[in-house]
Amino acid sequence: MQNSEKQLKAWIRSQHLVCEGTDFIFETVDQTQLEKFENCMREIGGQVRQIKAVGNWPMGPNRSFKILRALASVPRPGGEDLVTYWAKRGGKQTRYADINT
Repeated sequence: MQNSEKQLKAWIRSQHLVCEGTDFIFETVDQTQLEKFENCMREIGGQVRQIKAVGNWPMGPNRSFKILRALASVPRPGGEDLVTYWAKRGGKQTRYADINT
C-alpha cells in the first residue's frame, strides 16, 4: 500500500491525477500506466469506474497518441490523505487538459 500511495502522489505532482468532488481523474497516453493506476486504486481500496479515450496527443507531423482518461472513486475512509495531498500540491487540470477540451 505504501508504494501505491507513493505512485499516486507522483502522478498528482506530475498533473496526471486530479481530484474532482469524490472522484479521481487520471489521464495518460500510456496503457501500462493506466493498468498501474487501476492496480494502485485497487490496492488502496478504490475502484476505477470508467475508462475512455478523450482526445489525441500530437507527437510529430503524422503521429498522435490517444489520451486515456480513467474515472475512479476516492476510497472512503482512507483516501482523505491523498485528497489533502492533491489540494496542497496538485493542479485543478491534468497536463492534457488543453488538448482534450
